[in-house]
Amino acid sequence: MNRWLQEFSFKKSFYERPNQKWICGRACTGQGCLAGPDARGQCTATAECRPLRKGDRWHCTRPAAMGGPCATGPAPDGACACPIPKCNPVRSLRSWRGLTVLLVLGTCLAGLLFVAGSPRGTQMLSPGKLSFAHASVGSQCSDCHVGVAGRPADWLATVSQTASVRSDSHLCLHCHNVGKAPFQPHSLPPEQLARSTAAAQTNRTAGARPAGLQLAGLIAGSPHPNGTDIACATCHQEHLGTSHDLRQLSNQQCQSCHVRQFAGLAEGHPQFVAYPFERRNRIIFDHQSHIQKHFLDSPQAGLAPHTCVDCHQTDLKGDAMQLKPFAQICGTCHGEQVKGKGAVQAGFAFLSLPHFDDRVLRGAYAIGEWPEDADQPITPFMRVLLSADPVTRAALATLGKTDLTSLPKNDTNLLAAASRLAWGIKGLIYDLGRLGQDELSRRIEGGLGHAITDHQREGSVAFLNAEALHTAFQPAFPHLQTEILAYRQRQIIAKTELVPSPDAPKPGPDKSAAPENWVSNGGWYTTDGSFTLFYRPRGHADRFLSSWMDLTVTDEQAPNPAAVQAVFSLLAAPKAAGYCAKCHSVDDQPARLVNWLGARPDGMIHKFNRFSHSAHLSLINNQGCFTCHPLKVNNATAAYGDAFLPGQHDISVYAGNFQVIDKATCAQCHRPAMVRDDCLLCHNYHVGTFRAVMPNVKMHTPASAVHPGLSSIPESD
Repeated sequence: MNRWLQEFSFKKSFYERPNQKWICGRACTGQGCLAGPDARGQCTATAECRPLRKGDRWHCTRPAAMGGPCATGPAPDGACACPIPKCNPVRSLRSWRGLTVLLVLGTCLAGLLFVAGSPRGTQMLSPGKLSFAHASVGSQCSDCHVGVAGRPADWLATVSQTASVRSDSHLCLHCHNVGKAPFQPHSLPPEQLARSTAAAQTNRTAGARPAGLQLAGLIAGSPHPNGTDIACATCHQEHLGTSHDLRQLSNQQCQSCHVRQFAGLAEGHPQFVAYPFERRNRIIFDHQSHIQKHFLDSPQAGLAPHTCVDCHQTDLKGDAMQLKPFAQICGTCHGEQVKGKGAVQAGFAFLSLPHFDDRVLRGAYAIGEWPEDADQPITPFMRVLLSADPVTRAALATLGKTDLTSLPKNDTNLLAAASRLAWGIKGLIYDLGRLGQDELSRRIEGGLGHAITDHQREGSVAFLNAEALHTAFQPAFPHLQTEILAYRQRQIIAKTELVPSPDAPKPGPDKSAAPENWVSNGGWYTTDGSFTLFYRPRGHADRFLSSWMDLTVTDEQAPNPAAVQAVFSLLAAPKAAGYCAKCHSVDDQPARLVNWLGARPDGMIHKFNRFSHSAHLSLINNQGCFTCHPLKVNNATAAYGDAFLPGQHDISVYAGNFQVIDKATCAQCHRPAMVRDDCLLCHNYHVGTFRAVMPNVKMHTPASAVHPGLSSIPESD
């Protein structure tokens, strides 16, 4: 049996020195000498023994392990008679091990020096492949890590700098925008997060807390106390391969910080609160009255939609449901109504002439030529246009609600104001006839107190033409140019003179259409003897109505706020021509505006909840959308309409037509072993209002690698 350990009996083992670098060359055959090599590996053997002299004789001292005393004995001079030939000492196992270690260390050191000095050293030291999103833009280590720019040898220059996961997270913001508080939980400011936490604590459920989260809470406590920052790498782990999804998190990761923890949607998840209703509808549409009443009436029964998707469609992402175009879903019933068909008055009075008390407006208060049959009130539009002139605006303020047809003859202030108002009206009509739409735009901006966009300018003038203006007011002021020039240049006030209305044309054999019906598809018109210029809406999305409503929805900068308010009140009346306010609500938040469109996904707004309609439309049963959105059982029509009464613009005051979605409806499918029910299926982590940013990373892939034909184009610095 082989024995690997040395036997220390001097009779059996007389030469084994494991701590030495060299061993006798004959040790492998069991014939190693007693002396052995020296420290340099030189053989020191001479003879088998060193004779010992006793008295006058020499005695052999060869040990018993080598055969005992030799037969010949020592020479007379005491030399051993058995010399040992020289051997070639060999390295011991310990020596070879030491050399191997030195060789490995030297190789590693050389490799490290090579990597540290190589331009590709950072790639060699990479702990793993980047995910596809980061690898596709040619990311370098310095793009995501502080202090690792250039070669690894250059890192020594930045070793004194503080480099941490927190500082690395700031580099993430070069390409990713996640709100104003990117390192706070859910990207929310601490005060807002505290309110959400308090609300969560008051809405606890009876579900069992997962054992893993309980144990983790006992051992580590809260992983992120209130107010502490969370580094990006806490949730997003890189260098795990090209196919790794950086956004994927487990339920335990999501709930580790939450005060409310549960096993899943079906077990412990709190009941939905008012989901998905966050505010009142932008487009006023009472589903209950239409489904239970209007769609059942015989005239509309054949035009009624059969399913919800006849009026609603998913957006490009498939998440939100949007309204289809008006012509497709509403025009069949309401298209002609918007144009004014069957209405008592199909259009708006834009410019009109009032009747002045010509008996007292004489002498210094004379108003020149004025039509004797003018009897229309000053329109709200006209007040806005007149307010652009400071003199006329002051006259309107002085007159207030004074009856222009019966002025007090002894009140010189009112008489002077009435005279200035009359000349202001004549100046407005003269300037419009001379300068056209440019003057109208200038007057609109002056009356509103701010500039308007080209789009608003085009809509607010609505292709007003000289012919319509001339037809409406030329008979009223036959010598308007002469009077206005004399009044403005020489301050000559023409005496008051009433102009009779021209004779109405005699009807011919063929009856002509009334002026407002002649423009049945919308436009400017006037009626005989009215001295009024009217505008009839052209149909849905009329630019004149929408532009004026947008311009007058707020009066913050207007020099005459009452005039601006009057225009908006006229257009937003429930039965005003065009019926805009019948369907389009007005909001006060975040700013005063008219909702011309239904809800649209805003890429800058990131909410906690998300839902994909396109993924569910093919799975609902024969009830269709009512599977998740059942109508309210009680009659909520009156309550729904109350939220849109004139002057009620608070978006948080409303009564919906549909019931709140029940959690149990979702939990029928979304439960273990059926359909996904993880947190990230329905929730976003980073919430708030922020937009994506253009990545600030240089592309490091040569152009020739993208397309061979681009190889001749030099790369940019």
